[in-house]
Amino acid sequence: MEELKPPAEHYLQAANADESQIIFHPESKISQFIPGGYSRSRCLKLRGRAMMFAILAVAGCAIMFFGYDASVMSQVNTNKDYLRVMGAASGSKRDSAAVGGIVSVWFGGFAIGALMVGSYADWVGRLKTVQLGCLWGLVGAALQASAQNITWMTCARVIGGIGCGHLNTVVPIWTSELADATMRGAFVAIEFTFALTASTLVYWMEYGCSKTQSEAFAWRFPLGFQAIFILLLMITIPFYPESPRHLAKQGKLEEAQEILSQCRINPEPEQIEQEMQGILAALRLEATSSAQSYWSMLFTKDRFHTRRRIMLAGGIQVLQKFTGIDFIAAYAPEMFSLAGYSSNKSALLAGGNFISYTASLAAAIYLADHFGRRKMMLTGSSAMGIILVIGGVLAHEVTKSKSMDPGKTQQYGAGVAAILYLYTFAYGSTWLTTCWTYPTEVYPLSSRAKGVALATVAFSLAGGTINEVVPYLITAVGFWVFIIFALINFAMLPIIWGFYIETANRNLEEMDLLFSSRSVFAWRAEKEFATMKARENEKLANAVNSVEV
Repeated sequence: MEELKPPAEHYLQAANADESQIIFHPESKISQFIPGGYSRSRCLKLRGRAMMFAILAVAGCAIMFFGYDASVMSQVNTNKDYLRVMGAASGSKRDSAAVGGIVSVWFGGFAIGALMVGSYADWVGRLKTVQLGCLWGLVGAALQASAQNITWMTCARVIGGIGCGHLNTVVPIWTSELADATMRGAFVAIEFTFALTASTLVYWMEYGCSKTQSEAFAWRFPLGFQAIFILLLMITIPFYPESPRHLAKQGKLEEAQEILSQCRINPEPEQIEQEMQGILAALRLEATSSAQSYWSMLFTKDRFHTRRRIMLAGGIQVLQKFTGIDFIAAYAPEMFSLAGYSSNKSALLAGGNFISYTASLAAAIYLADHFGRRKMMLTGSSAMGIILVIGGVLAHEVTKSKSMDPGKTQQYGAGVAAILYLYTFAYGSTWLTTCWTYPTEVYPLSSRAKGVALATVAFSLAGGTINEVVPYLITAVGFWVFIIFALINFAMLPIIWGFYIETANRNLEEMDLLFSSRSVFAWRAEKEFATMKARENEKLANAVNSVEV
């Protein structure tokens, strides 16, 4: 393979010292006190496909912690010893508020963790931010497993949420900045396959623990077990490469180029050089942006239309919560009880649904980059809306026939169970990966960490609201909960079609050009982008022809 040119000499030979001071920002001195991080001598020497598999493995471990922590309360909430310790076993209306509140405060911690990542991930690096998240997660796991009252548990859930918010914000950023443009969606899909594997693991672990004689062990052990993922991550992450975009921003161009060549399946010198040129061009352009802080991103109008990107990235996280996934995933046993099943059968069916949910990501791994983000969202919402309407009708028939015809109740109940399985498969194969991939793609490098953090805050606020409301909604309206979320899914379709620009199979550095349109409508932005790309290609062709002449 042709030897790559040294970037420090090749890329910046025309740049003066003043320009370097503007576009490059050295790592914060605070980062010296954070253990781990990137080391050129310590970094894995793998290349190509082997390096990609290694990155996926460690990223999957981080996202497994998210999947585990997000699902661990599903059966803890019904444990009698847990309810007694939390003071939520009195049979009053306060019990539901207490149980729902403990679940929901985790989303508050998640939001705090995401904002913390946005404030320092660009200064201390992606890998050291992962280490900080691990420390929060480890403390949170220990406190949750040892909780003695509701105050203790609430604080522990917030701390665990901060750790999870760290990892779920920075890890997708890290992998998107390492992955090839044609693989970003598949990367996130594989990561969330690990997350759902962890959700399935914790569900069946809790089900098995519930069959033991110790009710305290049945909820304390699963809460403590999540520390295993954190410890594995803390040990392995110091041996991994830093984001080449982050290194380039620090002025470490030679190391950035080296990592790019390590992480590409076919590292052609011309392509690596072109990618480096694109990164540097983006750094020069973004150095002129006024949207560098949370305040300016939200309230200052800039040439990069950062506020529009915030609306799209945060909006996709809110929309995915309003597809209704939490009322089926987090409260699965309650939903199967609406189908007429006993508590034990409901628990078994809910566990089986997690397996189906995980299997759905096999489709997402293929569809993410072949089908595109827009089509996946449109197809997913349409399918889920139709499925939920059918589910609502069948759940109504279950309620109607309970006292009149037990035989029909069982038949309709089986239909509701099948609908729940189909729904989670539709969500998992379309929305689950898209809502986490899209925010990592739409922002410029200069504001990516903060932008993804704001999108994660939107996820937290929407998730906390939904998880607090759903228990009351199921009790209050019963089978109508299916119809409510079906209508919401249908209402999303014109929003997605009108405003969400396709980001699949495009370099991260192309997003500034893609979002340069003054129009908020997706089709106009795409049209203008195509025109600008055609002009760029024409200029490049003319330059090549002039050199040849």
